[in-house]
Formats: sequence, structure tokens, C-alpha cells
Amino acid sequence: MYVGVIHRISDPEAFEAAEQRALEAGLPEGVSLPVHAATPDHTTGMCIWEGESVEAVRELVESVVGEYSENEYFELEVDGLPAR
Repeated sequence: MYVGVIHRISDPEAFEAAEQRALEAGLPEGVSLPVHAATPDHTTGMCIWEGESVEAVRELVESVVGEYSENEYFELEVDGLPAR
């Protein structure tokens, strides 16, 4: 399933560093991040994840960037990406 996440980022530099470390280390099996974007000042981010459930994505995201942002999660139906 696709999961949307809106990040309201309190520490853009730390958020970006944590995100980069996690992506370099590799995402867990069954999880992908086909879309991630941010405002120019990186205080707001929007991601579309693919994962088993909203809760599975929430657990991963919170473990990586939760201390640097308030995050909102929801299931998505996405046009332009393969149906899952």
C-alpha cells in the first residue's frame, strides 16, 4: 500500500542528515520511498512511501526522523505510480 507522510520539520539539518544515513544504510525489505520532497527551506516535507501498512511506515519513519519533526500519516490511492 502507499502511505503519505507530511513532515513538519523543527530541525531541517538534523532531519536531512538522519534521512540520508537511513537511505544509505538501505530500507527494510518490503519498504520503498518512491517520492520524497520538501519546501525550499526544508521545514515541510511530503513523502509517499510503499509498505505493508500505515503503522509499519510510521514505525520506520519515527525511528529515523521522529525527534526532528511532527509527522502525519495516511493511506493513499496514488495516480502515476503502479497500483499496489
